[in-house]
Amino acid sequence: MLIIDFVASNLWNWFKIYNIFTSHFYDLFQFVILSYFYATLLQTKKQLLSVYFLLIILPVFLLSRYVFNPQMFFEYSLLEMYLATMPIIIYATMHLYNNLGQRTEFYYANLGILLYLFGSTFVFLFYELYSFFDRSNIFYKNLMTINLTLQFIKFGFFFYQLKLIYFNKDGKYN
Repeated sequence: MLIIDFVASNLWNWFKIYNIFTSHFYDLFQFVILSYFYATLLQTKKQLLSVYFLLIILPVFLLSRYVFNPQMFFEYSLLEMYLATMPIIIYATMHLYNNLGQRTEFYYANLGILLYLFGSTFVFLFYELYSFFDRSNIFYKNLMTINLTLQFIKFGFFFYQLKLIYFNKDGKYN
């Protein structure tokens, strides 16, 4: 995902293409990868069935929108961002709920994902509201600063999780 972030942030400098085009791929890729990740962590059959059901239905729905209307590739889709993010937030919450009172595999990574996706979803919802009212540029910069801060917090949780997994001397990484 870091590679996609890097490419998306430099598309305008390289090809004079806005990164809205790549955001569609990023949202779908993030949804598919994290759905598989949570399919390995969730415990009940109903939870797994819901993950696999959405893993099939949602990409088909999103891709069919672009087949029938290719112009949508060059427009920001709040619906797509919401549909690709909310199931991951729900999966992360289910994983935390399944393991209440105990530390489990990927506890900190899950917290980082949950915090970032929940916060960034609201940032993008506020941005859409902001652009509707066409207000000053300061609010936009503050929203992007919040989103960047959430990214750093997420990576902090990831690096701490990696530290627990790879550099823990007693063999346990909870």
